[in-house]
Order: sequence, then C-alpha cells, then structure tokens
Amino acid sequence: MELNYRETTTADEIYTIAKAAYKGSPWTKQLFKNDLRSRLVRYLVLEVDHEPAGFVGGTLVADELSISNVAIVPKFQGAHLGEKLLLKWFEQFEAGTRVLLEVRYSNQRAMRLYERMGFQVYNIREDYYRDPVEDAYLMDLTLGEKELS
Repeated sequence: MELNYRETTTADEIYTIAKAAYKGSPWTKQLFKNDLRSRLVRYLVLEVDHEPAGFVGGTLVADELSISNVAIVPKFQGAHLGEKLLLKWFEQFEAGTRVLLEVRYSNQRAMRLYERMGFQVYNIREDYYRDPVEDAYLMDLTLGEKELS
C-alpha cells in the first residue's frame, strides 16, 4: 500500500470523500469552496495507491489550529490511516500549536484515536449535534508537548 500526501485539492474532491466517509457530508460543497478560499485554512489529502482515501482540514489562527474535518473513506477505514494523516499534517505546524477538535460522543472509534494521540477532553457541549441529538466532546492537544506516535 503506497501512501502519498498532498495539499492541493478541490471542493468537489473533499466533498466526495466527506460524503462517503460520513455517509452524507456534514458540509455542503459550497461550504468547502468557501473554506478553501481562506488563507487561514489548511488541507491535506491522503492517497492510497494514487486513489483519494481521506483528508483533514482546519483553520490556523495565530497558534491555534481548529480541525474542522477528518475523513477516511470506508474502504480504507480501520487501517490507522486517520492517525497517519493527522501525524503528517501536524508536521506543517510549529511546536506549541494548540490543536482543537470536537467529536460526537458516539464516535468512540475517533475518540480512542484522538486519546491515543494525546488529545484530552477539556469541555462537553451538551446536545450540540442533531440527527441524533448528542453531546460534542471538545478535545485539545499541544503539538510538541507529548511525543506523538
């Protein structure tokens, strides 16, 4: 399995990946287009054997990186590619950068991944998500504080 990473992408590509990964994208294609126009936003796409397999995106403001999406298409899930993608993406940012994300409580697979990487829950937003109503767990990690896998 050959892994490649690239920063260039399109709204169509990441929308397609998100739609597959989430069984319906939480963002519209237009939201991705708007996001890609921002100079503060950074994306990284993962390819497996030259096929788009996932992406991560987020906004960097000063020394805080807020992750908006992490998506791996179903056929590549379970192979620790989300972790590899995040670790590669984090290389772009300086030590001391605080990384923030939110995750549905029911997404225990993702929570375990984030905890394994050193993220910690710092707050809970009750009833934040809809369809179904669910709590959002806010997690953070400071790059360079803990040796990432």
